[in-house]
Amino acid sequence: MRKLACAALAFAGAAAAAHYVLPFGALLWCAGGLALLCLPFALLLRETARLRAIIICAFAALGLCWYAAYTHIYVQPAAELAGQEMTVTARVLDYPERDEDYASVELRIEQEGLPRLKTAVYDYDGLMPELKPGDVAEFPLEFIPALEKYGEETDIYSSRGILLRAYLSGGPENVRRDLRSCLSFPMELANAVRKTVKEVFPQDVQAFMLGLLIGDTGGLYDDYELDNALSVAGIRHVVAVSGMHLSFLYAVLTALFGKRRASVVGVPVLVLFTFVAGCTASVVRACVMLILVMTAPLLRREADGITSLCAGLLILLIANPLSIAAAGLQLSFAAMAGMILLTPRVYAKLDSLYSRGDKKRRPNAVLRFVMASVSSSVGSMAFTTPVVALLFGYVSLVAPLTNLVTLWAVSVTFTAGYAAILCGLVFAPLGTAVAWTTAWFARYISFAAKTLAALPYSAIYTVDRLVPWWLVLAYAEFGAAWLLRDRKRGFRALAPTVCSMLTLAFVLFSAWSQSRSESSVTVLDVGQGQSVAVLHGEHAVLVDCGGKSSWDNAGDTAAEYLLGRGRSSIDAVVLTHLHADHANGVERLLSRVDVDELYLPFGADDEDGMLEGILDSAQRHGTVVKYVTGGDIDTAYGGLSLKLFEPIEAGDENERGVIVLASVGEFDALIMGDVNTSVERRLVERSILPDTELLVVGHHGSKYSTCFELLEEAKAETAVISVGWNSYGHPTEETLRRLEICGLDIYRTDEDGSVTVRTGYDGKEE
Repeated sequence: MRKLACAALAFAGAAAAAHYVLPFGALLWCAGGLALLCLPFALLLRETARLRAIIICAFAALGLCWYAAYTHIYVQPAAELAGQEMTVTARVLDYPERDEDYASVELRIEQEGLPRLKTAVYDYDGLMPELKPGDVAEFPLEFIPALEKYGEETDIYSSRGILLRAYLSGGPENVRRDLRSCLSFPMELANAVRKTVKEVFPQDVQAFMLGLLIGDTGGLYDDYELDNALSVAGIRHVVAVSGMHLSFLYAVLTALFGKRRASVVGVPVLVLFTFVAGCTASVVRACVMLILVMTAPLLRREADGITSLCAGLLILLIANPLSIAAAGLQLSFAAMAGMILLTPRVYAKLDSLYSRGDKKRRPNAVLRFVMASVSSSVGSMAFTTPVVALLFGYVSLVAPLTNLVTLWAVSVTFTAGYAAILCGLVFAPLGTAVAWTTAWFARYISFAAKTLAALPYSAIYTVDRLVPWWLVLAYAEFGAAWLLRDRKRGFRALAPTVCSMLTLAFVLFSAWSQSRSESSVTVLDVGQGQSVAVLHGEHAVLVDCGGKSSWDNAGDTAAEYLLGRGRSSIDAVVLTHLHADHANGVERLLSRVDVDELYLPFGADDEDGMLEGILDSAQRHGTVVKYVTGGDIDTAYGGLSLKLFEPIEAGDENERGVIVLASVGEFDALIMGDVNTSVERRLVERSILPDTELLVVGHHGSKYSTCFELLEEAKAETAVISVGWNSYGHPTEETLRRLEICGLDIYRTDEDGSVTVRTGYDGKEE
């Protein structure tokens, strides 16, 4: 391995250890220990091993020192600013992003006496004017931490270089530009591309094209179906600008200028494209690698894949050692490492199997393309699958097939997409014509992703506890086969592959059988919100699907819980009321899971503006909408029965909520929604509640819910409070005390995660 690769990997390993393992106070001590190790290595080891050991120890020590220095120079001053309110001079780094409820923009502080910190600013009051990258202004800001959100530590922002967040407390003043504003030209070019895409491309493919061409995935988040399909099908990387996109660009330059001239012309073009795409980890990595590959012949040096990859990693970590935690960096480098180390071996093996020792027997162009696609997918997935499973909680089983049938179209769409933009800038009708043709390739990619993602067991989810164990076992099998390989015959992948497939079949069969035998009630951890899954045999019902103060949308959480149990369809969703913390995940849920019926409270106020979207989504996915009105509703799905109590009072939205009694045999669960104590007392007066085994506590443990009268009437044995980080003090001491006095076992989703009570198939609590 090259010296630069050793140095970069040691530096990266030290940054990872500093971020995930070592206490901050021990970093310099550990660095000193590593530096001291250089002396015995210099004295005891032979020349080649000595140099390698010294490089590793020295750069590992440098990595620890730089992580500590970066924290001292930037992170700690940012933490000291958090909680303060002041007006600062700052430079706009990109165009503001505007949503229905707020606007956000990234700034860099340029106030004298303050550190130059990258800051994410949010405006919820309509104070932010139209700003351009490079603008300088005085911004009145209320700073909040970037290393903490929803009451817990996070590295989501710091890994992107954002060390502060702030609320805009007034309009920016004295907006101006200076000489350095011209350095924002790449962002202005990206905005020009964005505008042209919206002008020339059909609306249904604009979000996909923006992601493909410049890595702008903002529009994809609004297209739940496509966003999820790309992820589950294993091709989400096509809308995160990376080496694939830069390779397409380099191929076009080579075709236009020839290989040698492309090496000269390509460097500034690739650097410009990297800035246009936002300098994400994947595109910086790809840019560095391609530049080294292009310039190696000019410098009469041999290009080396691992060295180029590690050089990109070192550059990123020197710029920001906290980026070691970025999901994009981890996935990009893992994928490329797999393609460098494994893909050539896999391709050679497939080629040898085809030729069968006959050198004249060569695969044709189509077969070579198939072999290359399979080899690339296997190589990248071998390294990225554990990362995806750990970070995102799923493993795509159809990814190799999806890559095989779509990557050729991705290449065409990318190249033709930029051709459409260039034509559109010169002559709009021509650009529109090229874009219209290109759109069909984009639609094909979307269709393929949605079709393959919709297949049964297209992905498996780590919420099924067997899936992580299967992954560990599969990698252990391949690792053992590699260690025990015959040096002459080489690595034999057949045995571990067959074993892994057999154990995967067992995992899938377990999920299938569980979907037909499980009987349980699960209060899902959706942050400050509520979503309760009631399962019994082949039937399933979800009560509410919303949450706040969580990184994950409640619809995704609920869908992955159901899909992880082999359930791609459920009987019904019941919404107790239309507040966001109980309903803002419904649209995402409907895009991922088939729902037969949707129950809504009749005449509910749409305070959070979700009803229209929910009804449109229900109609689009064939879900029948029913309203709880005209009295209580009794319905049953197999052995699972529901009693939906019609809203009792005509007060606010909480008071008009639906109360749900879910029963499986002798097991009863009472789900209170957000109703207050007056509604609870009315319920006790007008209804005879059975002795319940489970109470899902009302209003997240508010002191205005869960009265003694309800507790005495329901006689529940277990109470679950669905709650997350909040500023209301939920659950309150008053509510907890009432539950304790009545002898209930108390569980909280903010402390215990998702809480499952298994009823047994006969309805008796286990």
